[in-house]
Amino acid sequence: MKEELKENLKNAVARAEHLLSMAKFNFKDRFNLLEPIKIFPFYGFGNEHYVFIKGRVLENEKVKQKDPEGSDWQHLKDTYKRFETDEIPKIKVKASFAGREQEMQTDEEGFFEFEFNFDAPIDYNKHGKKVKLELLETKTDEDETETEGVIFVPDKDTEFGIISDIDDTVMVSRISDLLARLKLSLFDDASERTPFPGIAAFLRALQKGKDEKGVNPLFFVSGSEWNLYDLLINFFKYHDIPEGPLFLKNKGIGSEEGRIETKGSAHKIERIRHVLDNYPHLKFICIGDSGEKDPETYYEILKEYPSQIIGIYIRDVTPDERDKEVKEIKKKVEAMGAEMLLLEETYTAAKHALKMNWISEDQLEDIKRECEKDSKK
Repeated sequence: MKEELKENLKNAVARAEHLLSMAKFNFKDRFNLLEPIKIFPFYGFGNEHYVFIKGRVLENEKVKQKDPEGSDWQHLKDTYKRFETDEIPKIKVKASFAGREQEMQTDEEGFFEFEFNFDAPIDYNKHGKKVKLELLETKTDEDETETEGVIFVPDKDTEFGIISDIDDTVMVSRISDLLARLKLSLFDDASERTPFPGIAAFLRALQKGKDEKGVNPLFFVSGSEWNLYDLLINFFKYHDIPEGPLFLKNKGIGSEEGRIETKGSAHKIERIRHVLDNYPHLKFICIGDSGEKDPETYYEILKEYPSQIIGIYIRDVTPDERDKEVKEIKKKVEAMGAEMLLLEETYTAAKHALKMNWISEDQLEDIKRECEKDSKK
């Protein structure tokens, strides 16, 4: 009963926020007060017969990366811009790929999604790995009406895929510490956010694979909000973390249900299914942490896709009581024939990955050096 009340309260708050946002948009639109708008594409993905791309239409707030000489106040204002996005609802967007075109309206939060399905195999050498996106309507004379969205496509040499959480798995977020998380959200930029020691090198090694061809795809599934997309991409680039499609959460309501978007582990499960369903012949390694529900999430996925999940790494960021729960899940995972490790250091995962022939000995040495280097920071 308490959970139902809590959920109803969240939905009521989300609905109120949505109504205020729509009222603000309608006022600005009516009196020509909108800033120039643009399409913000998110990384998409594809396979031999399918392409998926998602994005959002927003006012161009021009959020800057933090200037080392700048003030915390300026960064706080930029953070406000990032979270207080002025989305453009119900505006027409066109997507073009491989000679095909689709049109749709953005939803109430300014989001759009396009899916292209082909009977014949897609020739990516001919058509490339970018989807052209166009605004079919404008709001100001300075709108940026065209852009391209990048799609990631595994090739024939792919050994396996990697699915990873971000907060407290790749990036130190301290989800359970409210004050620390608030500081990270409000004052720390991409360059100031810290990756766990060695994790960047470990992800690079997994992406390269044992033969170091560098073709194993990464997919990031996180409970972070879409408003943080640019910050996370910049974090990956700054710390030399391999990029891949991100699946984040919408803090607002769903356009049809009028409810807050799918919560917690259910959100991650839906997104992971989307990936696995489109790569049915590809094995996956899953990486997460013990802080929330990653062990439970990956176990549920393993039960649904037992032939596709070959390994699970869980970073231990919680007290002993939680560890007991995770170890029980580990037993269930291993009973199904998959590998699962609960670990405190990236190097432990790397040694196991070498044993499983997922990375090379040279890569293990690189990870060890980076762990030592990062630990001194």
